[in-house]
Amino acid sequence: MPSGGRDWKELLRSTFRDVGREDIVGLYSQEWRRAKENLTEGDRDALAREPRRWKRWFKTANSVLFGLASRLAPARRVVFLAVLACFFLTLFAPSFERHETKTAHGEHRNVSYRVDFGSTFLAASSVLLLLLLAMELVDKINYRDELELARELQASLIPKTLPQPPGLALGAHNEIANTVGGDIYDFIPLPDGRLAVLFGDASGHGMAAGLVMAVAHAAFRTQLEVDATPAAMFATLNRILCRTGSPRAFFSCVYLLVSPDGALTSSVAGHPPALRIGPEGAVRERIGTGAYPLGIKAELAWPTAGGRLEPGELLLLHSDGLAEARNAAGEEFGDARIEAAVRTRIHLPAQDLADSLAVEVRAFRGDEAPDDDISIAVVRRTA
Repeated sequence: MPSGGRDWKELLRSTFRDVGREDIVGLYSQEWRRAKENLTEGDRDALAREPRRWKRWFKTANSVLFGLASRLAPARRVVFLAVLACFFLTLFAPSFERHETKTAHGEHRNVSYRVDFGSTFLAASSVLLLLLLAMELVDKINYRDELELARELQASLIPKTLPQPPGLALGAHNEIANTVGGDIYDFIPLPDGRLAVLFGDASGHGMAAGLVMAVAHAAFRTQLEVDATPAAMFATLNRILCRTGSPRAFFSCVYLLVSPDGALTSSVAGHPPALRIGPEGAVRERIGTGAYPLGIKAELAWPTAGGRLEPGELLLLHSDGLAEARNAAGEEFGDARIEAAVRTRIHLPAQDLADSLAVEVRAFRGDEAPDDDISIAVVRRTA
């Protein structure tokens, strides 16, 4: 049913009511900046090396236009090129004028004819651009619906309620950068009393990362019923990911087995190390260094480390999105800030500690949108 004048009036009223000055400024300072970085990614180094400002501006404009055209389907690319052609014709199109003097019944009249081709081409480019925008918007709506389903799947894989194993206190936080994230954590109590912990990060963002994460999570749950040792777990996950993923789809993770008495067995595959932190807040050990992520080479094996979590100590696990979060100046949050934040909050319960770290990094980031998913997990051995 066509929208009437009342619908348009309500749409305009709600638009200007909901949009503030920060939203308008953000279109340029944040959204346009991210879009330009994405569109000019292939020419970034060449643009940075150009010393002349005016030439760099023209090269950037050319790179943006090429980035837009290359991301369109071929048929829509033709429409986009027609828009550009009509736009440039408006700048150089001539106008046609003709003056005539007509005599009728003894009266003389001056008649002028004017045709402005620039206005014609401008109107044509506007109509074609509106048509192109409408087609892209419909695609975005359809894609968004698919992403919402994937987001629901991912949300169902991340535990909303954490278990309460004897002798341990758990806390976790997850924040995704896009509609679908690639981070995962899971805590599974085993029949023998141990707690199995998987904390991982799939490569990339969006749908592709979400699919890798879902495959890894399903393999993890299945392997727990067969053999929960770190060597068997990583061998299975790596084999499955190598078969199902692409060379660019890999999974970095930490896998832990924690006993009620604090006995600890761990393996780390290409992930930031787990931090063993004492009751006073000092880092006592970094568990896991180097090593490849899972899903790159089928023949790889990962070392297994043993240890003990003493009463009052905790393990801090985090994805690289926490350390690599940037503020407006481009400065990273970094490992030093993570350790300092934990030291000042070490007295908090496990869940509050994870949540407060997330608040800390959001305050550091300010108005900057997250570049990567951020996940945090805390495993504390109670006294």
